[in-house]
Amino acid sequence: MQNSHNQQSTDHSDITGVILAGGRSRRMGRDKATLALAGRTLFERAHDAFEPVFTQILIAGDRPDLASATVPYFADEYPGSALGGIHGGLSAAQTPWIFVIPCDLAAPDANLIRHLLPYRHNQDAVVPRTTAGFEPVFALYHKNCLPVMEHMLQGGNFRIYDFYDRIRTRFVDNDELPDGWQTALVNLNSPLDIEQLSKEVS
Repeated sequence: MQNSHNQQSTDHSDITGVILAGGRSRRMGRDKATLALAGRTLFERAHDAFEPVFTQILIAGDRPDLASATVPYFADEYPGSALGGIHGGLSAAQTPWIFVIPCDLAAPDANLIRHLLPYRHNQDAVVPRTTAGFEPVFALYHKNCLPVMEHMLQGGNFRIYDFYDRIRTRFVDNDELPDGWQTALVNLNSPLDIEQLSKEVS
């Protein structure tokens, strides 16, 4: 579904694309970021989705093996959780906003990323909310979030769902998302997921 938000500015210079690569991939049994699907690793697929949208891209996580001269990595101060990874990305970014995506999406979509961007005005976070629940690691976050994140993390609270009622959050529901959002948000958690999707994703 399209709406008037999409008619707003297309200037995205205030946003850095952040690839979350600090997960431990327990269920997969190996590093998700380097898994190949139809000839592209999941990290490359995340980068490919960001490249046409953002001029600045970084990796949140201690992953020098994935980094390059143009895509640096920054180790998380609070490793081991999505909240810690988002905090790391926000801390490292030189822009007021970041858009985060994880290294386990089969088909992240630049069009879905672009669709969410206009909702950021007068908000601290923009988060898809579908019938499957929140999508906290395919979302936008402002640096205003950092003090709240730090308070939670320092207190040992890593539950990102406890975070949203403490900031200005714009949830974007199913009927506000463009066609194809379901495919773009499919994540791969196990070898069976890879086997099933490898025949479908090109």
